[in-house]
Amino acid sequence: MQVRWWNSFTLLAIILIAIGIIGVLSGGKMVFDPGREQTGKEWIIYLVAGGLMLVNGFLPQPHEGHEEKSEAERKMR
Repeated sequence: MQVRWWNSFTLLAIILIAIGIIGVLSGGKMVFDPGREQTGKEWIIYLVAGGLMLVNGFLPQPHEGHEEKSEAERKMR
């Protein structure tokens, strides 16, 4: 099974990780949650979410069309 590494999960992961890194470098002043008290550690959420999205992006996706193709091949025989 071939893994496509460039997909929407990896793109979003790169964006989230970039926001998290910028949050670390700015001391937590850039990344904040409007309407909530700012703790300066909101960047951790972005790094964790980006990491999870990156892992999910590298996992192989199931192929639904494979079963349908097999059934069509059996009918032709």
